[in-house]
Amino acid sequence: MSDDAPSDVSSDDDAPDFWDRVRVWTRQEHDGQWLSIGVFVAVALLGAAMITQAQVIPGYKLNPLFDESNIIDIAWNGDGTSALAIIDGSSGYSIVRLDGHTETTILENSANSVERIDNGWMVVGKDGYVGKCVDPCDAIASKSFTEMDGEIEHWTNNTDGQNIIDVSSADGVSGVLLISDSNGDDTVRYFNADKISTAASILDLGVRLNSITTLPDGEIIAVGSMPTKYPTWSEETNNPTSLPSMGVIFAIDIIEDMMNNDIGLIANNSNDDSTNETVSTGTTIEMILIHAGDVGKNQKYHSVMADSSGDGLAIVAGTDGAIRLSADMTATYVKGAPRSTSAVADNNGDIWFAGDLNLERPVLGLLESGSNTGQTVEVPQGADFHSELAVLAGDEVHFHGSSEGERVTLDPNIRNSMQSLSVLGDILFVVISLVILSMMAWNLYDNWHLGGW
Repeated sequence: MSDDAPSDVSSDDDAPDFWDRVRVWTRQEHDGQWLSIGVFVAVALLGAAMITQAQVIPGYKLNPLFDESNIIDIAWNGDGTSALAIIDGSSGYSIVRLDGHTETTILENSANSVERIDNGWMVVGKDGYVGKCVDPCDAIASKSFTEMDGEIEHWTNNTDGQNIIDVSSADGVSGVLLISDSNGDDTVRYFNADKISTAASILDLGVRLNSITTLPDGEIIAVGSMPTKYPTWSEETNNPTSLPSMGVIFAIDIIEDMMNNDIGLIANNSNDDSTNETVSTGTTIEMILIHAGDVGKNQKYHSVMADSSGDGLAIVAGTDGAIRLSADMTATYVKGAPRSTSAVADNNGDIWFAGDLNLERPVLGLLESGSNTGQTVEVPQGADFHSELAVLAGDEVHFHGSSEGERVTLDPNIRNSMQSLSVLGDILFVVISLVILSMMAWNLYDNWHLGGW
């Protein structure tokens, strides 16, 4: 052995420095080779644990809201600091403003849906109720309409039984109302300022619509379900028990009618013949069925989000998966997107799907921005409910259940931060790899320097 080779000594006078000790301990023929094996096993176990835990998405936590009330609907402002909510408590329905942890009742009134608009909120409910308030929403002003085309009493003074299910409006001035009329038929109406159109023609399909959305490009989509002609069967009696529903997707067209009228010769004191042209306008609205789900499945579509993959116009989430709508309104299933009962898009363009969170291994569905294939991500246990409502609150995604207080919150941005074990694992992998490569290079150099080659 060369005189320059490190000796395995431990006397205080001639003790090797730290790196000499490491070099000695990691020599294959040294009695301390158990150290290398032990480190290898420890790193392997730690890596396996991190890989398993990295599958659990960070930023997800149980965060109850309105402990003594059921949330019917809620809409947050842009930065997630305040919201307007419709709740059903011990004293009945009320509309509540939420600022941080402060709850303020704005109005004791039954309502179905609340929508965030440019500078405030719109609220809709039974018997044609439409309300509007400006942020910070100290009071809600009722909004009334008159006929857009002069057809007396098709809306004014005739709103009993007109149950407004949902509203889609960007500014609160114009938009579309989704209505279940006094006959139980679902339809839509367009409003602008204080004028409202006649209802779209009802399709004799028993359609039950539950959501209407205006996409960034202006397309309006309504979704829901309708019963099929094929009943489900009871296993014990072989008798039909109910008619399963199929999901339906409608495109809503708003048509501005314009008519030019020539009003003949106008009598005047001059010798010139002249005509007067007048223009009358009217607005009609049409519902066009663009997709119906599979027969025999009990399905419903509940949410519409813009498609950020570049492959389509919109993503429609439902209880039997998700549908991608192309620009020509062709519908195709999104591969990998799970069944869901609520869904929402975050500020990054990622779409989150939720259903039963009371599972041994609860998961969320995720369609990442720019991707055309969905995936599932595991979340921590603790949320013991079935998600029925998903909303965006600033940068966070909130999932609500049907019972008092049920809510979990998720911060999608943590997925790409140091709090994510997946990101931390990637960094550690790079660091450990660099250390190993450095040690290998050092050993090669040491062997060459000692003449071991």
